[in-house]
Amino acid sequence: MSEAEVPRWRRIRRRLYWLLLLGVLGLVGLLPVRAGRALGRGLARLAVRLRPRETARARRNLTLAFPEVDEPARKRLLAASVVRLGENLADTLAAHRILAGALPVDEAGPSVIAEIARLAEPGRGVFLLTGHLGCWELLGGWLARELAAARLGPLGVVTGTVRNPPVDRLLQGRRRALGMCALPREAGAAPLLRHLGAGRVAAVLLDQRTRASNRDVPFFGRPAPTPVGLARIALRRRIPVLPVAIARHPEGPGHRVVHLQPLAVDGRSEDDLLAGCNAALEELIRRNPAEWVWFHRRWDHEETDD
Repeated sequence: MSEAEVPRWRRIRRRLYWLLLLGVLGLVGLLPVRAGRALGRGLARLAVRLRPRETARARRNLTLAFPEVDEPARKRLLAASVVRLGENLADTLAAHRILAGALPVDEAGPSVIAEIARLAEPGRGVFLLTGHLGCWELLGGWLARELAAARLGPLGVVTGTVRNPPVDRLLQGRRRALGMCALPREAGAAPLLRHLGAGRVAAVLLDQRTRASNRDVPFFGRPAPTPVGLARIALRRRIPVLPVAIARHPEGPGHRVVHLQPLAVDGRSEDDLLAGCNAALEELIRRNPAEWVWFHRRWDHEETDD
């Protein structure tokens, strides 16, 4: 549907969302980071009240993922997830200041950048497997900065297009300002293949179904529609896949970047590699369940919202 064919009421709603985002962005820009987080928590709690359908979905998702956990514990986890979602929203909007030193972003364990450098080969590139876990936009900005410093950049990020053109332009502009190179999913595989063919690093968020080709693959023990593109390209071009995520620092106000062992690609089928990807994402989420966005339609096939 072209923009001209979008109903007027929907165009008005999209503009209101854009204006709201501009207002929040401006307000967070004026506040200290910690005060911005408090604002984010308040907005997230308000959103939960205003969007009961998404809240009910989050409860279902938590029940599917953690059937062994009792209902009071799942309620506490959902409440913690709302708090973290608001804080991570604020940190996303303040990413420039955080990366400039307002809050620490460091690594837990071996260096992610050193592992990427070890895996990288000319003409092959590296896939970074991640998801909507922690402050993922801040993770992209940190990786872009560190890869550039190590002469391994720029970081490509496979992105969807927000069906609100002003909001999409704003988000993509902020990503470019943080050093990320957007690789729109709607443009097909060619931009991603060119990026990888230059020996560069590409990040893919694989924890949502998309309008691209999907395949049902186990995730928390249940089939979940999973995009097949990463596995198909990784197997054909023997591109290593490194699972990576960001989490709030357990001992302070900053963030920590973590990674798992790279996933082997030799001798695997697409289904096997996709299962390995989902298993890696599941492990990262189980380590830090409060920071995954449980409001996603991960296991069902409802129509997407506008």
